[in-house]
Amino acid sequence: MLTTPEAVINRASVMTFPEYEDVLPMGDCAGFYTFRRYPAGTQLAKIVTKDGRPAVRCYLAFIVAAPATGSNVSRLELKAWFFPRWRAERLLAGPAAAAEGPDGPSPQSSVLFARVRRPIDLDPEDMPGFIYDSQEDAFMDADGNAVSPHQILEQLYEKHCRTLGLIFRIRWNIGSAARWLIREGTWKAQDIAMWVLLTFYEVEVIDDEKKLKRFSFFYKYKPSDFRRVAEKDGERSHFFGFQSSRKNLFTNLTVVVLGCLGLYLWGPRTGLPRVVYSNTALTTAALVFGFLLADTASPWLLIRVICVASRFRDRVLFFIRKVNV
Repeated sequence: MLTTPEAVINRASVMTFPEYEDVLPMGDCAGFYTFRRYPAGTQLAKIVTKDGRPAVRCYLAFIVAAPATGSNVSRLELKAWFFPRWRAERLLAGPAAAAEGPDGPSPQSSVLFARVRRPIDLDPEDMPGFIYDSQEDAFMDADGNAVSPHQILEQLYEKHCRTLGLIFRIRWNIGSAARWLIREGTWKAQDIAMWVLLTFYEVEVIDDEKKLKRFSFFYKYKPSDFRRVAEKDGERSHFFGFQSSRKNLFTNLTVVVLGCLGLYLWGPRTGLPRVVYSNTALTTAALVFGFLLADTASPWLLIRVICVASRFRDRVLFFIRKVNV
């Protein structure tokens, strides 16, 4: 059973491999972390400190999680991060001051660091399936094959370095842009629909329990959270005998006008539209129907947009994206 950092370090024999530098035990779990230089010939390998040491390295964490009660199988938690040497100093000084310290990059490396392509950090979700069986004293991959700790670290490091590839970065950036559009579209759709509904229609948010629903970022709305508000008797407006409020009247007339304009520009000129257009009574009935449709369907649609968007608002904010390379 690997229950201490020292036991994990000894079992992994990481100290026997010279490519792993500064091997140190974890302070709060059974595991260790170490650093490895980026491959020679890459731009990252050319970034050095003022005294010539590698200024950026790959941080590798190897953690054996505690097994479930009664089990002898432990899950491995693996991490591979892009790590500048001066990052540790940021806890006591700002980024600029830390970069000027002894572990900061040389002037030439600072210029290179500002424009170099950086690898993507890997977290445990990106390297799933590795386990340690204490009964067999064996490490295994997702397929049940026995692997050594050195092989696991090599796979972790190689996957981290492959994220520097141009093809991967193009796919990653496209995926990031798509997720940004989904996130912004979901959040903006709710905000815009709420603004239009409360600004142009006599609708209010019911807040009987004083939860300030309108200002809650992650509140999941229901249609019952909204209700129509009627104006006073002396302030009501009419459209062909249909009673409406002044706010609704202006909004609905705008929708009807835009709808008529769209039909005139792009609608068919034969069939039923031609018959309606040629008959005054049918034209009047069509306008009243359009007004009623705008007065009923538009708020209904806006409320549904708000309700649907509110259910995905928190999900799209915290996208968990795995690195597949």
